[in-house]
Amino acid sequence: MDKKDSLLKVDVLSIGLFGLAVGALTLGLVQIGIIPHNDDLAISIICLIFGGIVQIIAGMIDVRYHDQLGGTALTMYGFYWTTVFTVKILGLVEGFHWDNVLFLPLVVIYAMFSAIMIYLTGHKSKALMILHVFITVVFTIDIFIKLNYPFEYYAGIDHIIIGLLALYHAMVTLINKFTGKAGFLLGNPPFKFRN
Repeated sequence: MDKKDSLLKVDVLSIGLFGLAVGALTLGLVQIGIIPHNDDLAISIICLIFGGIVQIIAGMIDVRYHDQLGGTALTMYGFYWTTVFTVKILGLVEGFHWDNVLFLPLVVIYAMFSAIMIYLTGHKSKALMILHVFITVVFTIDIFIKLNYPFEYYAGIDHIIIGLLALYHAMVTLINKFTGKAGFLLGNPPFKFRN
């Protein structure tokens, strides 16, 4: 990528994080009881599109820009949301029912992936690292939910925090792209690569 191309490069992380914010806030408000479950089909479509498809598209663009970390994170989290909410939509529309334990391997793998992302994003910014701390916590809570523990409310609180952190990061990134003066609001990376 030459200098001209880098000036035209869109920061797709902000797009992916806006999608995550919409999906996580919507899901969180359902889990704590603000949005009623009788809207489950509409909720699932919102989460599929914003939490899933928006992140996948942003991740694929990041891969095109040769951003290994952003591309991997956005596409993998996007595929998670897409899988979970496609299955949920099929259950709501077609009446299929799957046991919670079916999703256990998926949630365990994503909890481990997110834990590694804490370290990796700690080389980017403090805000991104903190976001991944809460993502790891929600996957850990979800492991217990898949084992039929009644922790849905706590997952909802965590999803709301994730949504607000994602929205904050996306807005600061977008503002910084245009002003060049907001990057410090994301915090210095807690970790530094050593040569």
